Amino acid sequence: MLEIRAIGYEAGAWRLRLAPGRQIEHVFDLTPMTVKLPPVVVEGARERPGGRLADFERRRAGKMGYFITRQDIDKLNASYLADVLGTVRGITLECTGGVCIARMTRAQPGCEPQYFIDGVESTPYFARNTPPHDVLGLEVYRGPSEVPAEFTGSNSCCGVIVIWTKSSP
Repeated sequence: MLEIRAIGYEAGAWRLRLAPGRQIEHVFDLTPMTVKLPPVVVEGARERPGGRLADFERRRAGKMGYFITRQDIDKLNASYLADVLGTVRGITLECTGGVCIARMTRAQPGCEPQYFIDGVESTPYFARNTPPHDVLGLEVYRGPSEVPAEFTGSNSCCGVIVIWTKSSP
């Protein structure tokens, strides 16, 4: 009698006839055991965003400036970043030749806002051409009194637009 046991299978037993010097080949099929486990319930609180968006959320909670989240952008289904920025009170779009430029309503004529992409000062051209589907969040500061210290740049007196992308390093 040969008895075989394996974890996860029912034990199996076989009667075999053995003879001296004779080799036997046999397939031993074990029946898998079905074990019903009790249900598992996972509970927990949603974690605060970490990493590079933690400061975005901190500034958003401070209620200074205007914030657009990924969910807001998805609802707009915009093709261009200017379409998203055009929904912000205090921003006007100046469109010529198929190109729209966002300007702060109260800024001097010709005064373009300073752009930051993922916390780094950027050129207006590069920032304006960031596809909305690549953006996780936007911060808009319409005048110098709203601009946080980390976003004072070469042209921040005309307002600041901060773009947070999915593909930041």
